[in-house]
This record gives sequence, C-alpha cells and structure tokens, in this order.
Amino acid sequence: MKNKINLRCLILLMLGVISISSCKKDASVGNQDEKLLTNAVSIENGYLKFRDQKAFDSLLSVLVKPENFNSKPKEFQDFKSYRDVYLEIAKEYKKLNNVQAFNEFKNKYAKIVDIKSDSSLTYKSRTPLSALFTNLKGEVKIGDITTVYTKDQRMISYSGKHKSDLEVNQISRTDLTNGIFVTNISTGKSISGNNQASTETTTSAIKSELYYNEDSKRRLFVDLWLESTPVSGSSSASFRYYFSSRQELKKTFGGWRTNETDYYFSNLNYNYGYNQPPILNPPTINFSLVSYSVGNATGPIIIDLGVTKGFAQWISGTGRFFTGGVPNAPSFNVN
Repeated sequence: MKNKINLRCLILLMLGVISISSCKKDASVGNQDEKLLTNAVSIENGYLKFRDQKAFDSLLSVLVKPENFNSKPKEFQDFKSYRDVYLEIAKEYKKLNNVQAFNEFKNKYAKIVDIKSDSSLTYKSRTPLSALFTNLKGEVKIGDITTVYTKDQRMISYSGKHKSDLEVNQISRTDLTNGIFVTNISTGKSISGNNQASTETTTSAIKSELYYNEDSKRRLFVDLWLESTPVSGSSSASFRYYFSSRQELKKTFGGWRTNETDYYFSNLNYNYGYNQPPILNPPTINFSLVSYSVGNATGPIIIDLGVTKGFAQWISGTGRFFTGGVPNAPSFNVN
C-alpha cells in the first residue's frame, strides 16, 4: 500500500512539473515580440530591426538589386513592406471600371495610398526607398535608433525604447541631447546644384521629370531623391542619392494606372560632393552606369548611387531613363 501511495505521488508530481513547464513555454511564446530573420535583421513588434547601420546598408543593397524587384530576397520573406501592400492595392485598382467601385476603393484605402487628381496612385507619407523596408506604420529600427515616416510628411528618429504613435506625434523638433532627429520630407521638385549646401539631415525629391510617349497614352516619372538618416551614437548622418523611375498606363476609366513594363537605364554619369566634419574637402564621388535593365516590373524602380557618411552638398550629371512604353525619353540632366 505504501509503495502504491508513493508511486501515485510521484506520478502526480511529474504531471505537475510537466504542466508548469508547459505553461511557462506557452507564456514565453505568447510574450515573444521578436522574430529573427538573419543574424543582421529581425522583425520586432511588426517592424524590421537591423543590427546596426552597416547591416542596414548591406541588406538595403540587396533589396535594390534588379533581380529583387519582382521577388523578395529570402531574408525578407516573412516581412510585408509598405511597397508590398501598395502593389497589392495597385493590382486591385486596375480592375475598377465604374464610379461606385472607385468611390468604395477610395474610402477603403484613403489612409494607405494617395489618389491624385488625375486618378493615379502614389505613396502616402513615404519615400520610394523607405517603402522597401518600412511597415504600414512607417517604422524601421537601425541599431538603437527607430525612425518613423509620419503621415504629416516627416521623418522622426529617436533612440531608446519604442514610442507609441501619440508619443511620436508629440515630437516637434530635433533634440540631439536626447537622441531625437526630426526631418521634413519635401516632395517639391526643384533642381539641385552647387548651391545646395546642407549640414542637416535632408530627405527630399530634388528634381523630377515627366515624359510621355508619342501618342501620350503612356508616361514615365523620374525623380532624383536625397535621403538622409542619423548615425547612432553621434550627431552625424549618412545620406544617399537615388533615382526612382515609374511608368503609368492610361486606361479608359478613371485616368492613369500603374503598368507593368521593362525599365532601362543607360550612360548614367553623376558626381556629388558632401561635407564630413571634421574632414575638410572630402573627395568628390562619381557614380557611373553604362547600362542596366529591369524586366516585367510594376511600381517604382530604384537606381541607388550608394550610401555616404556625412551631409550632402551638391550633385550634377546626366543619364537616360526610359521604358518599353516610353522608349524615347531624353536625358535626365542635373546641374
């Protein structure tokens, strides 16, 4: 009898241990808010978290490669970027064929995309580059710095723990002592030249061109962007110039729609200067590209001129951007 009681106690004890262990395991899974994609990047609270600036620059160079415009690299298979969502919405938009469907679509996606007066779709509160790595809320984390592309066309970067939407919206100005950077996103289209000196983080579309084909049924947008990000642990920044190229096809209902096409780039030759305190007169950087193409692509295509530590000063050069639908677009000149 004593042995039976001891055996029964032992079984109950083991069941209790298993139950407690199972509860702890379930609790740890439920509280887990980070999913490791690679050693350099993870998904944290729904946004991408990069280990450091070097990891971000390295993986971004993977994202902008031509072979990755039609398919995502394996490092990002489990992450849905703003660009992914935008392209899904653009496909749905192409199927609209009456006013009622258009109005329903507009009400459904008003907070995610912008519909211009000519009925073309554009990114909302986002740059073409940031659309590749931000979530729907416009968030990304690089090292200790979280950057949010806000609905009022600002880039707000801060260090430390994650802030709520309300806390982010209450940030109004740069405060270096507390690791806060605030930058306005400018979409004003102005030509950048030697007089564009800056010692602040800057994100803007500094030049834009719109080209049409011969029958005016296809058009091509080409934008030159300057995008800057703060460097973790310092008052410095890094910046990159890049070109964004996108084509739209005119439909019989509702104006313009994003169209799948082949993109081509040839004889790109651009020089740019920058300021990198305390270094005086750092060397001018040259970007050259003889030819480049991306086949069967939808949405903005990016030509990245590379990342540089410091503050952008000027850019000049020339190159051709064209598509299968707009094959005779002239050179894109920056003076």
